[in-house]
Order: sequence, then C-alpha cells, then structure tokens
Amino acid sequence: MAIQVLLRRNIDGVGEVGEIVRVKNGYARNFLIPRGWAAVPSANALGRITKDKEREAVREAQDAEYRSALAEQLAKLTLTIEARAGEDGHLYGSVGPRHVMEALGAKGYPFDIRQIRFEPVRELGEYEVPLNLTREHVVDLKLWVVQDAANAAAERAERLEREAAEAAAAAIAAEAGAGQEGEVPVPTED
Repeated sequence: MAIQVLLRRNIDGVGEVGEIVRVKNGYARNFLIPRGWAAVPSANALGRITKDKEREAVREAQDAEYRSALAEQLAKLTLTIEARAGEDGHLYGSVGPRHVMEALGAKGYPFDIRQIRFEPVRELGEYEVPLNLTREHVVDLKLWVVQDAANAAAERAERLEREAAEAAAAAIAAEAGAGQEGEVPVPTED
C-alpha cells in the first residue's frame, strides 16, 4: 500500500524538496518521517517548505564542497593490492570491488561496495577503478595489483630447487652416458 508524503529533503530515487510523492507505507512511517526527511502533506507542512528548501540548498553546497575536496584527495591516491599469482602474471583468484573497498578503508576512506564499479581482474598490472561519490561525481582511482611478496619468495625458492634438481639429474645423466649420443649404457656384472 502506498502513501503520499511531502519531501523535506532531496532523496535519490524518490524526489526533491517540496514534491509530494507516493512511497510505500512502511518506508514513509519507519524511515522518512521519523528522520524528518518527509511529512504528511498538510497546510502547516506546506508552509515550512521554503525553509526546508533553503536548508537543503545549504546542505547540498556543503556536501558539494566536501565531495570536491574528497575527490582531489582520492585522485592523488594509489592503491596497491597484493595477490597470489603464477609466473605468467595470472592471479590464482581475482581482485574485485571488495578488495578495493577494504584497501580504501585501511587508508581511512570508508566506502560502500555499491560505490565501486569495477569488474574483477585476474592479472597483475595497473587498473583504473571508478568510484561513485554521487551519481554525477565519479573519481577514477589508480590500482596496482602486485605479486604477494611472501608468495613470490616461496615460489621462487621452489623454482630454484626444481631447476637445481633438474640440473643435477642432467649432470648425472650426462656423466652416466659419457659415450656416444644415443648409446645406452649396458650394465656390467661384477
């Protein structure tokens, strides 16, 4: 069931200050009206709309100033995320919006995952991550996906051991087969 409310604040996806809109009864009674963002349409509520519009204009100006300062800070920011990858640079998993959100939170910029529009990547490299501050205000973050240092060291040690074992096996095979190429050593009985 829907109910008509008079908006006292701009609400994305619902309407602007001063509009009378239809919303679900529970949304109006449990969220909009208790927060003071909407009121039941009446002569008294309509009389307050001028003040509400002025207050909303001041709030929007402050929010715009804050968003522009935040956008400047974020444009200078470079995120680095370590991930496990093979020698060819392919990740064993992927790096997606949740990883970016956690990296931003660690740097003191808490964002909601819905603000990050980013397809998961599966290779090491540099990427641009669009971050929606508002519908109209999008900032591109620089993201580096790099090899996990601990994992890289372990993989390098394994590779060196494997190469040393292969070299030792090749040396033993070369020593045992000191004859002509293609000859098979015949075992001797003592």
